[in-house]
Order: sequence, then C-alpha cells, then structure tokens
Amino acid sequence: MTGDKEATTPAPADAGFNPPSRYGRNLQLLRMMGLAVTIGILGALAVLGFHLLLLTLETRLYGSNQGLVADAMRLPPGIRAIVPALGGLAAGLLLQYLLGRGKGQAGADYMEAISAGSDIPVRSSLLKSLASAATVVSGGSIGREGSMVQLAALSGSLLGKVLHLSADERRFAVACGAAAGLAGAYNTPIAGALFVAEIVLGGFSVGSFGPLLLAAAIADSVVRHFSSVGPIFAASPGTLQSVPELLLVVVTGIAAGLLGPLFIGALNRAHRYLAALSVPLWLKMALAGLAVGGLSVIRPEVWGNGYSVVNSLLHQPWLWQIVLLILVLKIVATVLTSGSGAVGGVFTPTLFVGAALGTLAGNVVQLMLPGVSMTAYTLVGMSAFLSAVTHAPLTAVVMVSEMTAGYGLVPALVLASLAGYYVSSVLHPGSIYASSIPQNHPTQNMPSTHF
Repeated sequence: MTGDKEATTPAPADAGFNPPSRYGRNLQLLRMMGLAVTIGILGALAVLGFHLLLLTLETRLYGSNQGLVADAMRLPPGIRAIVPALGGLAAGLLLQYLLGRGKGQAGADYMEAISAGSDIPVRSSLLKSLASAATVVSGGSIGREGSMVQLAALSGSLLGKVLHLSADERRFAVACGAAAGLAGAYNTPIAGALFVAEIVLGGFSVGSFGPLLLAAAIADSVVRHFSSVGPIFAASPGTLQSVPELLLVVVTGIAAGLLGPLFIGALNRAHRYLAALSVPLWLKMALAGLAVGGLSVIRPEVWGNGYSVVNSLLHQPWLWQIVLLILVLKIVATVLTSGSGAVGGVFTPTLFVGAALGTLAGNVVQLMLPGVSMTAYTLVGMSAFLSAVTHAPLTAVVMVSEMTAGYGLVPALVLASLAGYYVSSVLHPGSIYASSIPQNHPTQNMPSTHF
C-alpha cells in the first residue's frame, strides 16, 4: 500500500480519515458510513434518472424500448446508417459550442477529480451526460455506464459541498458516488466498490473499503427496488473443473491478454489521430457515427453498447463465423466512436468483446472436449478480457460473477483473469484508464503481483 504523507499513512483513500483517538476514529467512521448511505441513495437516483432519459429518448425515436439492436433491425439499411451520424452530430455540436471542448473548458471526470482531490463541475457533467445520451440512443458503440457513474459521483461532490466537508472527505464522497454509480449501472455492489478501490484509488484498506461497499450496496438495493431487475446477464454456466478444461481456460486468458493491448493501443491511437485533425469536433463525431452506421448495415449488432448481444451469446448458439465478424466490426465501431471524442464508457463494449472472444474459444474447445459448456467459456472470455484491459483481475472476477450469478465458475475465472492480466501488463503496462489518472498514482507504478 502506498502512502503520500508519511511512511505509516494508509493509502490516499484514507487521507483525512485518521483521527488521533479511538473514540474520534469510531465517530468519524460512523459519520462516513452515514455519508456513504446518503450518497448510495443519491447515486442510485442518478443512475435511474439517466436510464429513464435513455428509455424515453429511445421510445420517442424508434417507437419502442426493446433495445438498440432490435431497433436497428427494424430500420431500413439506409436509415440505420444515417442515425448514428445524426446522433454524433448532435453530441458534437453540444460538446463544442456549449461545453467548449478543445478550449480548456471540458471539466474533470470523476477519476480525475478523485485523483486530484478536486470537485466535479456541475455544468460540464450535465452537458456531457446529454451528449452521451445523444450518442448512445443513436447507436454509437459506447456504454451508458460512463455517464451514470459520472452523475453518481457528481452527487457525492455536491453533497460534500453542501456539508462543507474537508477536501479529503469530499474526494472520498466522490469515490463513494462512483462506486454507487457502477453498482447501480450493473447491479454489482461488490465489484462497484472493488473497481473504485483497485483502479481509481489504487489500493485497499478496511477504513476506505467499508464505506465504498456500503454506498455500492445501498445503490444496488435502490435500483433493484425501483427497476425489479436481477443479474443483468443471468446464466447457468456450470463449472470448469477438469485439468484439460482449466488448461484451455488459461489459454483463453492468454488470448485475451494478447488482444487487450491491441484494443487499448487502437483506442489510444484513434484518440491521438482524430484529436490532431484540424476539423470541428461535431464533424469528427458525425463522420465516426456515419462509419458506425455503415458497419451496422453489415451487422446490426454493432449498434449500441452490446447488452442484448452478450445476453444472446450466453443463451443461444451462434455460428462462429458470425461471432468473429461481429467481434471485428464491434472493435472498429468502438474505436471510432470513442476516438472521435464521444462521451461514454467503454466498459460494456469491453464485456462485448470478451464475450465474443470467449464464445470463439468455446467453439474451439468443443472440438477437443465435446459437451463442454459454451456459456462457461463466454464468461471466461468476458472476465479475462476485462482484466486484460483494466489491469484489475479481482474486479473482473467479481464483476462477471455478480453480473451472471455464475459463482461456481470462480476458479476458472480467476485463472483466466490472471493470465489475461499478466500477459497484457507485460505487453502494455498502461491500462485502458491510464490517461485518466496522474503518473504518480499508486496504480501507475503497481508491481505485477498486486492481485
């Protein structure tokens, strides 16, 4: 654990959270737990509000809210190609002329705010969320969870201001909001807290993790109460226990570890290349949307973040040729959408890529071990690829387990995720979130055995 004040000081997450007496520590802990409960509720409401906005826009645009892939399938090919371009245009105009992207006025996201100890700007967060909604509902290949987490973290930042918390306490309030947002978006309370601790804060301690977990659990409970949802990718994968099965699980993890750096590198190059183009942001985003629309003419599954396709891969048989084609198209679509400057997360598209990779691996494995669970290898691919791009194997294992209720697969997920992480970190030391955290952050110099 790395401290930034004294040799005996805990991780940055605990800064300002270490009163001198036992009574003071207990009182401060109770105070922070109460704050975590409040932020969990506010974060859940932020997630539900943004989700309602997306459903409303989808219903108005397409006449249903059955999912973007289903919407794309109902549209004529020409319209399907144009809609993402129009969404990119709308989002780009909003970002360029109202937010001031490219003029030093974009504002910090929640990762930057937590790392720097700064507040989250209200206006920029709301404008970026509206731009994200325009991209998401028009079929852009980007996740909705980015704005959900940002808005939930914003609720923590605002509460910190209202209560006049210290700078360190406000930073921790933002972290609790981020954990609540991720838990509410994916119904994964433990993984939501782990994500913030492992990736954003860069370390664990009992004092910091307890409030994060409480905020995430409260948010998950509130979202489940109002939406009546269970695990978003509920599946019955069985187990992978035999030596041949587990060896092939490791091979799948290695494949994910090789693909992860290529994916991260493609995203980084697209960001750099498109940012260097001397054309307006709205034109970049519109052209990227048009390219995504063109890809969706080939396969409508390219539209959106990929929730419905992942569910289908988990529950229905697919021809491996189709899965391979969708995998390639989805990677290209995600790189173009994110690289153009669109606001949103790449977490869900990452799960999509991992699920497709795992499904392809399962097809190969079945040639050698007939009767092996395809669903199990789909989940193994999700966990391994998520670990490869985030460099957070613990978060990956717990998140896939919570999203699918596939806890019996944990040993296989651990093997695959560790293989994916170690291979990826050797080939590409920076994770997909490296650009959002400073160079002196604990995760930037983490030894390869931090799992």
